[in-house]
Amino acid sequence: MQRVVINATGMEKRTALLDHDKLIECAIHRPTEKPLTGNIYKGKVQKVLPGMQAVFVDIGTNKNGFLHKDDLPAYQQLSDDDKKKTSISNLIREGESILVQVSKEETGDKGAKLTALISFTGHLLVYFPFTPHVGISKKIKESKRNALQTWGSSMLSDAEGLIIRTECEDFPEQEMNRELASLRRQFKEAEIKSAGKKAPASIVQPPFFYPILERWLNTKVEEIVVDDYDTYNHVKEYAASYRNPYSVKLYNKKEPLFRKFGIEVDIEKTLSPLVWLKNGSSLYFNVTEALTAIDVNTGKFTGKKDRSKTVVETNLIASKEIMKQLRLRNIAGMIVIDFITMQSNEDKEQIMKAMREEVRNDSSTMVLHGFTKMGLFEMTRKKERPSLLETLAEKQSHLMDGYILRAETLYYKMERLVQEYAFEDAEALWMEVPHHFSEWLKKNPDKQKAIEEQTGLILFISAGASNREMIVRQSGKEYEVKSRVLKDSD
Repeated sequence: MQRVVINATGMEKRTALLDHDKLIECAIHRPTEKPLTGNIYKGKVQKVLPGMQAVFVDIGTNKNGFLHKDDLPAYQQLSDDDKKKTSISNLIREGESILVQVSKEETGDKGAKLTALISFTGHLLVYFPFTPHVGISKKIKESKRNALQTWGSSMLSDAEGLIIRTECEDFPEQEMNRELASLRRQFKEAEIKSAGKKAPASIVQPPFFYPILERWLNTKVEEIVVDDYDTYNHVKEYAASYRNPYSVKLYNKKEPLFRKFGIEVDIEKTLSPLVWLKNGSSLYFNVTEALTAIDVNTGKFTGKKDRSKTVVETNLIASKEIMKQLRLRNIAGMIVIDFITMQSNEDKEQIMKAMREEVRNDSSTMVLHGFTKMGLFEMTRKKERPSLLETLAEKQSHLMDGYILRAETLYYKMERLVQEYAFEDAEALWMEVPHHFSEWLKKNPDKQKAIEEQTGLILFISAGASNREMIVRQSGKEYEVKSRVLKDSD
């Protein structure tokens, strides 16, 4: 049984996917002006780069987006011969307005990756106004594909395209017709809105839960649990639009939702580079900007069989856990795995087979390249949003295996902690927080004030020894808490 859990009571929105109450994927959405995957903007071309065959586009955020020639409708409409001899400077000019969609979010110093081949996603179909192609989910049986292909081709104009999703395998034609009409209507509404705005401007920003639920919801999911009333109503309306509506429940207990399901602890574990396996062996994740290297160690596991069988058994356990951890931690890009050395090609094929089986469980695109001559396993996983580590922590070589929790992470954690006291008979809280976070609050007094106004509590903050933990030292009447703080500081 799978369950989607949505924590939406605070400024930070968190969505988790559980399988038998074990966390398998998590997405974090924070108040931000950064462009998110799926958002559509009316952008203004800032600079054309013929050498890179790309342009920088101002979409109204801090960083210009990057748009390659391949992602322009005008380029895709050319013949193969014309494509080879056509430069991007012949297709688009500086100062020009263009409708674009975010295909990959900002990471580090890089701006968002954009595409002008925009799409609109439904439960059954993905509609492309400018990409003339009919694609069918690979999971649909071969015997069903011809009928779906014929339907798709008959429903589209020369410029339009579709991806027919797995849910269409039994060919629900009426529902597909209705959804296609709805997706076309969404595109027309975006065009009308764009025409009435000056670039740069935001045109379409789906609710935070929409792109996540589109990826996660399947026949294995039995319910969606939400802890915020307004969000619950929106999710309930969204879930009802499926052919087989999902059960949506409102959670209103005192214990925080993510704590109730043990998700807080599981998220905390993703910050550690070390993962212990059930047989005593371990994995070590070394995440760099260029790639992620994963080391497999036998550790405490020696086995009762000969060495080759012990190695294969350990590598099989490791391969399955690695694939789960990549999804849980949302690690993407180039990935290199240093399995325990195997000499036999048959043994290596066992590992490859196990990895292929796990790929089916992940909604992100992955390519398994296999073992190199040096015995390293190479693969890639498509990056669509920052990893959990990137979101929650930042590089600090002398702390926490090289990382320290971001001030923003601690801020939203503080908000959730203070909310627990909002309905108690208290006027003030004395909180002990990490030193770097204490300094951040001094520089951003409006942040603390926002939480105080939201909860009606006065906060007294002092720096503690831990660089990760925050605790409530005392709650009560303002004069009592203030007196205690002053006494402690003497």
